[in-house]
Amino acid sequence: MIRTALALSFVLASTGSASAGGYAVSEQSAVAGGTGGASTARADDSGAAWYNPAALADGGGLRLGIGVMAALASLSASGDDFSAESESDVKTPPNLHASYAFGDITFGVAAGVPFGSGVRWPSDWAGRHEIIASQITVFRAAPFAAYRLGRLRLAAGPHVDFGRLQVERSLDFIDAEGDVAVDLDGVGFGFGLSAYADIRPDLAVGLSYRSRTSIDLSGNANFDAPPEFSLRATDQAASAEVTLPDRITAGVSLTRGRLRALADLEVSLWSVNDELVIDFERDATGVARQTNNWSTGVAARGGVEIDLLPTAIARGGLLVDLSPARAETLTPSSPDSHRVGATIGGSVKFGEFALDAFYEYLHLLGRDAANMESLDASYGGHAHIFGVGARWSPL
Repeated sequence: MIRTALALSFVLASTGSASAGGYAVSEQSAVAGGTGGASTARADDSGAAWYNPAALADGGGLRLGIGVMAALASLSASGDDFSAESESDVKTPPNLHASYAFGDITFGVAAGVPFGSGVRWPSDWAGRHEIIASQITVFRAAPFAAYRLGRLRLAAGPHVDFGRLQVERSLDFIDAEGDVAVDLDGVGFGFGLSAYADIRPDLAVGLSYRSRTSIDLSGNANFDAPPEFSLRATDQAASAEVTLPDRITAGVSLTRGRLRALADLEVSLWSVNDELVIDFERDATGVARQTNNWSTGVAARGGVEIDLLPTAIARGGLLVDLSPARAETLTPSSPDSHRVGATIGGSVKFGEFALDAFYEYLHLLGRDAANMESLDASYGGHAHIFGVGARWSPL
């Protein structure tokens, strides 16, 4: 019974990531993807509705954009007497941007997946009693209004987040094994503020703030356990709360002839992810609690683009993304690591239409866990991210 209580006390854990630090997804536009994700000081992309809505307050009329990303990640874990590779699974988060600017006023909306990640380990691997699979997905819709004051542009608006968390793990009953699958979803609300300024015709700066969102999750926990443990490990309702971080980004854009350079610096207040607590409907099951104690995450992104032709643009970029996860609380459900990446991309214009594409290679630096309550392992991995998009604009 002691072993069972310990197994149930860690039923749920936070999910892993192969994208931005924590489990944030920075790729929200194929244009921005080509320059390493730097886009806070960009005004010539419909994706500014996501990165910096204030930039669109230029009287430029209607802008529409749609795109999809495909991410293929591979994670590894190894210890003194085991090694495991995560099972590959392609994720395809979409993005949509729409805005209309008339005079000094702009209205619009952006939609995408700002947080989403997952990992699936083999069902018989050494850490199966901690995690087999975990997946978190947050879909955000963010309407906004923007206003131009001379060279300065400002924007504000709410956002609504629809979150879903799924976890599978094995349970150790000493003489037998069982499993549990938890599926929770919920809705949360926040807001965003942004500013953009044309310092000179060739120089622009941008600033964006997106508030934290607390999502109350509810759903079901389904257990498969021996009959003698049915009072503790039985199918039942469950609930939790997940808090997404405040994110502050500053960017700059500098143009010289046909060449343009962009850079972003982002700070994510991941300290809100101090622990994850699951409440089960039955008192006999207890409460699942995982300590995370994440710290503030910092990411630097930059890139260049060049006008090859009046109708063709080439892009390239680099990024460094520091993980907020501490080695002392690192787990196989959240094998988070520092990341370095490189991107290439480009656009082809057909009058008022444009087609965009990019590719990103992301390398997760190797990391050793120092968590006394979790599997003793070293983690690493990489990800391939592809993105395509289509835009329409009268400019």
